Amino acid sequence: MRTALRASLATAVLAGALLAPAAGAAYAATSTLTATAAPQSAPVAPETDPDRFTGTPVYIGEGLVAVLRNQAEGPEAWIRAVGPDWKPGDHYMFRVLATLSRMNLTQTVNGLELELVKGNTTAPVLTVTEDGATRSFPLPVAGGGGDQGAACVSGTVRLSLGGGLLGDLRTTPDGPEVQLVDGATGNAYKQLTRTSPALEKGDRTGARIVNPHSAEPQLRYDTPGGQSPVETARFPVLPEGCRFTYTFKDEVPAAQPTAEPTAEPTASTSAPKAQTAGQTAVVPRGGVAAGAELPAEDRDDTTTALAGTGLVAIFAGLGAALLLRRRPGAQR
Repeated sequence: MRTALRASLATAVLAGALLAPAAGAAYAATSTLTATAAPQSAPVAPETDPDRFTGTPVYIGEGLVAVLRNQAEGPEAWIRAVGPDWKPGDHYMFRVLATLSRMNLTQTVNGLELELVKGNTTAPVLTVTEDGATRSFPLPVAGGGGDQGAACVSGTVRLSLGGGLLGDLRTTPDGPEVQLVDGATGNAYKQLTRTSPALEKGDRTGARIVNPHSAEPQLRYDTPGGQSPVETARFPVLPEGCRFTYTFKDEVPAAQPTAEPTAEPTASTSAPKAQTAGQTAVVPRGGVAAGAELPAEDRDDTTTALAGTGLVAIFAGLGAALLLRRRPGAQR
């Protein structure tokens, strides 16, 4: 029995000695495979789209801008705090105070009542109401100029207009824009665009975008003073590589009214003379008859000849009648 036990132990020791190198090699291979596969299974952080929050910034007053977007996410207006001294062309990626979208159509920020209207159409608009006055800011056209980002907005040219207003001119893929700003308070007043190019008559000043659909629009505006009361200014050029979202066309000049014919006769047109039924001129008699002027019709030789012929015929008829009456008397 002891002999059998010794034989079992010897067999176990021999088997362990033979299997130890193979087990070590298998473990090393497994460790190497795990170390090699580990980098492939590590999660990769998604890249952030740098243009996700860019758009068309417009100053809406009270130190706020609305960054307008209309892309794959739908119409959006991101309300950011920029301060009262912000002007078009300045950096606007500051703190977000509110966001308007199809899921959140209304907000009130710093006393401004904001609403995204026509959100389910192709022409959404942001309205801003303050003290009962409402201003409208159209969003970019979906799939049009809005997808070109803020880099496709020109620089800003500021002009001094009449009525205490300033005008910030810029060019976007959707056309020329003029942001009117109150010169005293710095608050946005009204905005002129390609589809709404002029202030109404009787406003604080006169301003109108001339040829807003053309390749070279101009702003015609009243000046606060100087040699010329009305001046024109060109809009900045769209950055290179950007495109417009509409087809150029010039304004058609209004048709000039044609002159209506006058009822009064001209010098070349003579009015017809009225015909008289008989002689109206008074023929002088007596010693002054020699110098009398007779009407043209009385001086006509044809009329005189006809009158003489008639008298001769009458006398001839009377003579013939007298001869016929004498012949019967003579025969008796």
